[in-house]
Amino acid sequence: MPADDCRGGRRKNLAFDLLDKDIRKAYLHPARHRLPGLLKRMYRPVFENGRLVAASLGYALTSGTLPILSVFVVFYLTHLIEAPQVTVRQVLISAGIYAASFLIGTIVSVQLENRHYAWFMNIRMQVVNRCLAQFMAMDYGMYENAAFLDDAGNWGRSLSGNDVGLEGTYHTVFKLGGTVVSALLLGLLLARINPAILLTGLAFIIIFYFSRAHISDYRHRRREALTQVDRRTAHLASEAADFRFGKDVRLFKMQARFAAAFAPLLKAYDGLYRVFTRREFQCSFIESAALVALDAVSFSVLIGQLLAGSITLPIFVMLLTAVTLFGQTMLQLAEQLAFIKDETLYVGDTFDFMDADLQSSGGEQIIEGSGPIDIVFDDVSFHYPGSERMVLEHVNLTFKAGESYALVGVNGAGKTTLVKLLTGMYQPTAGTIRINGVDAAAVPQAALFRLFSAVFQDVQPLALTIAENIAGTDQNIDRARVESCLRLAGLWDKVASLPKGMDSAMLKVIEDDGIILSGGENQKLSLARALYREDSRFMILDEPTAALDALAEEKIYREFGQLLQGRTALFISHRLASTSFCDRIILLDGGRIAQAGTHQALIRQDGLYRHMFITQGKYYQQAAEEALS
Repeated sequence: MPADDCRGGRRKNLAFDLLDKDIRKAYLHPARHRLPGLLKRMYRPVFENGRLVAASLGYALTSGTLPILSVFVVFYLTHLIEAPQVTVRQVLISAGIYAASFLIGTIVSVQLENRHYAWFMNIRMQVVNRCLAQFMAMDYGMYENAAFLDDAGNWGRSLSGNDVGLEGTYHTVFKLGGTVVSALLLGLLLARINPAILLTGLAFIIIFYFSRAHISDYRHRRREALTQVDRRTAHLASEAADFRFGKDVRLFKMQARFAAAFAPLLKAYDGLYRVFTRREFQCSFIESAALVALDAVSFSVLIGQLLAGSITLPIFVMLLTAVTLFGQTMLQLAEQLAFIKDETLYVGDTFDFMDADLQSSGGEQIIEGSGPIDIVFDDVSFHYPGSERMVLEHVNLTFKAGESYALVGVNGAGKTTLVKLLTGMYQPTAGTIRINGVDAAAVPQAALFRLFSAVFQDVQPLALTIAENIAGTDQNIDRARVESCLRLAGLWDKVASLPKGMDSAMLKVIEDDGIILSGGENQKLSLARALYREDSRFMILDEPTAALDALAEEKIYREFGQLLQGRTALFISHRLASTSFCDRIILLDGGRIAQAGTHQALIRQDGLYRHMFITQGKYYQQAAEEALS
């Protein structure tokens, strides 16, 4: 079990531990949720709010008494009409009193419901925030585990709208109070005529509830397959609608390709829902038979009483109205109970996700001191979870404190994977990574992350202000340091020219006047963010100049030493000419270190580095000669 991985003071390795389906199920869903326990947990924040409790009780009383009021009004009006000296004025006054009472009761119940609707939505949003925090903090490797995403990814279903899942249950339980009061009042009235009517109503609810509960459990057991199709469909739909790819889709006529990709997903949807519909169709016969039985017993009793002369015509009309409303109320009550049962199954999944430890917790070692660190890869090998193909094999590598290193190689050589291991996103499948002599797997995850600053090639700023993007927070931002980092990254002139300066919002997803930076400017922003972290001791620059123009790139190289500010550094690039300023160059090829040394030493060797360098040089030289000719 994953919990055992902390022996010896090492962190858990959830990316691999949760690959096994049985272990994953036991870890993510350690116990079966019971409805009373779920409702008790759901309603803790509600019971802490006296106003919500009072509103629920008030709604139950006002809404629940409206049907029985209708029944007695029917009796009174029927009796009034039969009276020998009744006048039209008396009938109209009686009808008016009833209409006014019904209107007042309806207004009060509707106001109680609508005025507190947003309170339940607020509770849901608090749970959404907690789940998003969990999702953003969980191990990076979990994002690349499709089986985990299909299982744990189901957490969002119960939080996806106002009328489903958590909030939908709140609203339904709120209305359930009125339905229960109506059912009790109508049932007790009819039980005085014959208890069989009330007993039949209770039997109908039991049959309907368990029938729907069976369907709900049946669907819930297959939620992983449905989530898998949902996840793939949502991703494909997002790509198809992404404006960034609009030119490619149109220019290369890729519409048919997207349609072809959707086809098997739609077929999978069809297959799943055919199974669900077939089961619902089978159970619907039982539900319909129970409802027919309720109506048959009720009307048989009333007709028998009327024929036997046990009740008068006004009482018969009153009871006939009561029976009709009773049948509708019992159906509504059964549907509400079934809805609560169905939706709380997915609320249970949400609670499981909130409660699960999805970070590779553990580790007791700390990295002492301050300043640059040295890192040693000792016979490290790695393959990704769920795959047996080795991405890195027997890597032995040393990063000495305070020195700069360049990591080069063709696409697919394993450069990105090495960075993931270096920063602790993954743990090696074999071998050891030591930081200042300490096993990295024995260092707590948060402490490990604090050691590194990074500038990645694919930069995506958040819809926050520029200052918040750089500081990584909205609290206690050192504005002078933000400006200093922007100057070092070469972005200050741009930021200073903006009306709101570093307080300018980025992107247009929240603020209409949000700032959209170019690809090169986004990379400079990312560099400034990496520089802002004073406590980082190792800098990683992954193609940091890929989107920069030649002048900006040259400035970065010229000020490289100042940018590092005493950190150990790893520079990743495809352009070998840009790596010569580093103390040492490491060439990865096929997951192994093919060559390592200074630029001058590697050029003198007849190896892959020299071949790649000369090949790239010929390209630039040929381009220059063609431009001059």
